[in-house]
Amino acid sequence: MTVRWHILGVGAIGGLFACRLQSGGTDVTLLARDDAQPTRELIIKGEQEQRFQFPQQSLATDQQPIEHLLVCTKAWAVEAAIEAVAPRLSGASVVVLLCNGMGLAEAAAPLIGEAQLVVGSTTSGCRRSGKGELIVSGEGRTQLGTLDASPAPTWLSPWRQGVPDFEWETDIRSVLLAKVALNAVINPLTALRGVTNGELMQPPLRAITEEVIEEVQSLLRTADAREIASALPEQVRAVCDSTAANHSSMRVDLEGGKRTEIDAIVGWLLSNLTPQPPSTPVLSELYGAVKERDLRVSRA
Repeated sequence: MTVRWHILGVGAIGGLFACRLQSGGTDVTLLARDDAQPTRELIIKGEQEQRFQFPQQSLATDQQPIEHLLVCTKAWAVEAAIEAVAPRLSGASVVVLLCNGMGLAEAAAPLIGEAQLVVGSTTSGCRRSGKGELIVSGEGRTQLGTLDASPAPTWLSPWRQGVPDFEWETDIRSVLLAKVALNAVINPLTALRGVTNGELMQPPLRAITEEVIEEVQSLLRTADAREIASALPEQVRAVCDSTAANHSSMRVDLEGGKRTEIDAIVGWLLSNLTPQPPSTPVLSELYGAVKERDLRVSRA
């Protein structure tokens, strides 16, 4: 029996994973906020152009039950997005959150009833061209798991077949925490300074980058996440090297006048990781500066 997936949040990453899951042999339906055209084409541009056709449903009108739901919205939009489809979920449904940030699972869990909640992380890089095409900048690694360390489920076949470097992870919280720590260093600095990822490890930004790394490490150590703290400097260097020409998602949002995911990344680290956080003056200043930009967007 074919596993059916619905994709909510068909931006660059959501579109990429819609194509990957379809390539993995499953039926995929896209969800749209407004009155949707019955079909939609997504194009991946790479060494060879790939075209994918999908059925599309409107959140406002369609009431078809959802068996498997992949949520790829911005972190700040997760709750509203799930509330919009909650009536279509059941105890047999699976909801996968593949979004940036922490605290999202805790926010989503009360909204999905008896459905199973899965969270994930991907380092895949993808952006949209001016024509809406999907430009893949890195295949990346994708990991899914549950916060209660459940064993691998039976519905993973399209993920294993269609998603490069995929695995089911029993300690998914550590994976998510490591990614948030990494993003907390790279995203606000690149967004506020208007630089590429690679420029963070070059003068004159290397010094402040290392200060932010040290402050994030202090937060992690206070929360007894010492292994993640120890690995952070090398992870930042590796990502800045391998994605040197890339623009972080936070920089793209900030420069595009859109709301960022600062609260789910840096805000969560500062306020929710540990009850007695150490002093983090540089990271806190970066958080305040991006947050102020977000407030301007919300007032506009």
